[in-house]
Amino acid sequence: MLRELAKEAQVSVGMAYYVTSSLVQMGFASRDESNRLNLTDPYRLIRQWAASYNYLFLNKFSEYYTFDTEFEAFLSRLTKLPERVRDRYALTLHAAAWIIAPYVRPTDFHIYIHPDIERKELATFTESLNVSPIERSGNVKLVTPYDEGVFYGSKPVNDVRIVSPIQLYVDLFNHPGRGEEAAGKLLEKIAKEWRAEEVVRHQ
Repeated sequence: MLRELAKEAQVSVGMAYYVTSSLVQMGFASRDESNRLNLTDPYRLIRQWAASYNYLFLNKFSEYYTFDTEFEAFLSRLTKLPERVRDRYALTLHAAAWIIAPYVRPTDFHIYIHPDIERKELATFTESLNVSPIERSGNVKLVTPYDEGVFYGSKPVNDVRIVSPIQLYVDLFNHPGRGEEAAGKLLEKIAKEWRAEEVVRHQ
């Protein structure tokens, strides 16, 4: 199982062992009779991760500006990106939350960009979105993530690629501008989906 976890997370087996052992020691996970790892309280684990995570501190931001005054107009640009850059980004924060669990209407866009994106690809991306660089206070933030793991589980929703619900919750939790409220609403949706999956597994 450790090798499977290491492969999935793209880390060494040693790192997988360290993390899983730590989860067991802290009471977030346990092992069954077959030594299979089970999370004992995934909600507490997610909340603790979110509480210790600072999106604004950990990541690097490049400021851009869009003249699109309507949220939906900018989203439509994301749905029409050229194929070569369609999987090089993931939307996060309130704009992403609005797509899957609307609560706080977004006023800006935070977009993770793959750290290894080539300069030509980045130019294609910004040109397709029709955004212009600005020194500060842009309404579009292109985000270089502290770790490529932020893209794990990202997927298109209505043709817009967004981070996984778990990553989105963590990003929102400590973010100003009612981020914690939006995170709470998102967690309600996540919990509902998990319960539904649990019911299906036991049928």
